Amino acid sequence: MPTRTDTSAAIYVSDAVYEKQLTKKSTYYANIIIWTVIFLYPLLGILDYIYAYPIYQALFLTKIIIVVLIYAVYDISMRLEKPAYFALHTTIILISLNASIICNIVPFDIAPVFFMVFASLSMLFNLVVFWHPANSFGHFFLTLLFLAVGYHLFNAVSIETYITQGAGLFIITFFFSCFIPMARYSIIRKNTLNDLRVKNTTAKLNLLHEELVDKNQQVEISNSRLTNLVMQQDSFMAFVREDILSFIGSINLSANAMRDFEHEDQNLHHIETINENIIRLEQLAQLFPNDHSDLSSDIVLSLKRVDLLTSTQAVANCMIKCFGYPDINFSIAPQKKWPMVQLDPLYIDQILFNLFANCFKFCDKNDLIDCRMKESNSKLHLIINCIPPGIEADRVANEWESAVPTAQSLQQGLGPGFYIAKLLAEKMRGELIYHKCQAHTCYVLAFNL
Repeated sequence: MPTRTDTSAAIYVSDAVYEKQLTKKSTYYANIIIWTVIFLYPLLGILDYIYAYPIYQALFLTKIIIVVLIYAVYDISMRLEKPAYFALHTTIILISLNASIICNIVPFDIAPVFFMVFASLSMLFNLVVFWHPANSFGHFFLTLLFLAVGYHLFNAVSIETYITQGAGLFIITFFFSCFIPMARYSIIRKNTLNDLRVKNTTAKLNLLHEELVDKNQQVEISNSRLTNLVMQQDSFMAFVREDILSFIGSINLSANAMRDFEHEDQNLHHIETINENIIRLEQLAQLFPNDHSDLSSDIVLSLKRVDLLTSTQAVANCMIKCFGYPDINFSIAPQKKWPMVQLDPLYIDQILFNLFANCFKFCDKNDLIDCRMKESNSKLHLIINCIPPGIEADRVANEWESAVPTAQSLQQGLGPGFYIAKLLAEKMRGELIYHKCQAHTCYVLAFNL
C-alpha cells in the first residue's frame, strides 16, 4: 500500500481522507457498471429473439427480473447509506447465474454465441471495476461453480464438446480479465494518493504565497515610509545647514567688526549680537531628533531564532545568480557553528539585500567583497569589507575593531538603502556601522546574543 506520509508536512495525507477518496472512486466505478447493466442488459433480448426464438420470451423476462432485482438492491443500499459494493456483487452474481442457465439450455449450435457475449461482459466488468482483485477471482470461481451445476442439470453433451463449443473461451477470457483489476487497483490507489498530495501541497503553497505577498506588502510599505523619512531628513538637514552657515557668517562678521572698533560699548553690542546668534543656534539644535525610535515605531517585528551566516550566504547567492553581481568571498571556517540570533527573518533579509546593494553600488567593480563573522563582547558581528585590488584581505580584516566609526556627515556613497538597513538593525536591538578606512571601506552589522 502506498505511503500516506512523507518527511515534508506539505505532502501529508491523513488515512481518513485517503480512504474516503478511495471510497468515492470505487462508488463512482460501481455506479457506472450498475447503471450500464440496468439500461443495456435488457437489450440482449435481441440476441434471444434471433438465436433462441422458441424461448426468447422466458429469457427476456428473466433479464427484466434481474434488472429489477439489481435496482432494488441498489436503491436499498443508497437509502441505508451503504457502499455500492453490495449492489455490485449482486449484479455480477445474478448475471453469472443467468449466464450459467442460458448457456446450458440453448441449442448446442448457438451456445458459442451466448458464451462469447457473457465472456465480453466479464471483460468489460473487469475493465471498469475498482476493487481488490481478490473479488474478481472470487466471482470467477463462483461462475465456474454455477456453470458446472448448470451443465449437470441442463446439458447432455460431453464435457469435451461443451468446452470446445464456447465454454473454454468463456473461462479463459474471464480468468485472464481478472488480472486487469489487479493493475487498476494499484494504479488508481497510487494516483489517488498523488492527487491528494498535490492538492494538499498546492493549498499550502497558496497559503505561503498569500503570506509572502502580505509580507512583501508590509516591507514595501515600511520601505516607502522609511525612504520618505530619510528624504525628509535629508531635506531638513539641507535647510538646517544653510541656516547654520548663515548664522556662522553673521558671527564671523560680528567678530571681525569687534576687531575694527576700539570702544567698549560697541564691543558689548557685538557681543550681545553673538550671544543672540548662539541662542538661536541652541534653539535650532533642539529641533534635531535625539532618538531614532520615532522613525521606526511603525515596524512590527516577528522575532525568531535565525542563523545569520546562512541568511547572509543565501542573500549573497541570490544577488550573484539573479542580479549578476560579482562574487562574494566568505572567509569563514565551515566547521564552526555560530550562535543563533533572535531576529525577524523578513527584515534581516531586507537589511542584507540593502547592505550588499549599497556595497556593489558604491564600490569599484574590481574591489573584493569579503565577508567575515566574529563573536565578541556578547555580540555576533558580520563584517563586510570592500577591498581594492592589491590589498590582502587578512591584513585589513580586523582594522574595524580599532577604527572610529565615520561620522554621518562625512560618509560618502551611502544611499537610502543603508539608512533603511540601519534603522531596521536598530529596531532589532542591533547596530550597523560604516567605516571609511584609508585603504578600504567596511560595514559592520552587530546583534546582541
